[in-house]
Amino acid sequence: LVLKDTKDELFEASHTYKLKGRDQYLTLIEAMAPGQRYYKAWLADKVEGPWKPLATSREKPFAATEQITPPVDWTTSISHGELIRSSHDERLEIDPNDLRFVFQGVDAEGYKSNKYGGIPWKIGLLTLE
Repeated sequence: LVLKDTKDELFEASHTYKLKGRDQYLTLIEAMAPGQRYYKAWLADKVEGPWKPLATSREKPFAATEQITPPVDWTTSISHGELIRSSHDERLEIDPNDLRFVFQGVDAEGYKSNKYGGIPWKIGLLTLE
């Protein structure tokens, strides 16, 4: 067990990446706030840890709708995201100077769907500036 918290704080869609040109790893985990989803991040020198907080709160997230500029109205959540890798092999290497995060998003009304499969998710892309 590397990280432990409540279901809302560590929800799902975890990914761990090797940072290109560094002996470091980045792990991302989706979290939930009431009616919103966002991503948290931790860094480690070894894949087994220890993991140090990088962006681990709603106020300082790795990826959240508040970071989209200019603001958009099509989503209030960032869910099931993944960083675009710098290669296509099993190392899951990413370039920390060229971060691009593909995610699914939905507005508050769409998130209220009676069935999880009925949520009208759309695809978005966040890029590092």
